[in-house]
Amino acid sequence: MAETRIELTGWKAILVLVAVLGVSGIRIYSRFPKVSEDGRDALRSWLIKDYEGRGPRALAQRVADYRAGLPDRTPPLPAVAPNVEFASVAAHGSRDAMVVRTEVFVDGGPPPDERPVRYLFLTTKVGGGWMVLTEADSFQYYSALLR
Repeated sequence: MAETRIELTGWKAILVLVAVLGVSGIRIYSRFPKVSEDGRDALRSWLIKDYEGRGPRALAQRVADYRAGLPDRTPPLPAVAPNVEFASVAAHGSRDAMVVRTEVFVDGGPPPDERPVRYLFLTTKVGGGWMVLTEADSFQYYSALLR
């Protein structure tokens, strides 16, 4: 069986090293996408629904209550929607599907559920725009760097 041997010396070795580092740097840089203003609006509307009791967790509880034969106790909508502000928004993943870490303030204070840091899956819609799929956790946030 023939043995193939490649030796890189001098400027060829430096060129290959620069190419490998360049490709690696681009791949790492692309795993930290920026969240656009439309993405922030999608995050804000999802969090407002969650804080008003109209989020996925509340809907699942209503379905469980219905299946158990309990009466529907839809929470009344507040007179004024909560004002959700972001102290920071960071994302890991691809530009079309990312896991976002947000630090949230509601009406200038801590959120009603006492969770100031939220992790959410943010993805693009087929027709354009952004939507939040579901909640994530810190493990999924950091493992998105490896995908």
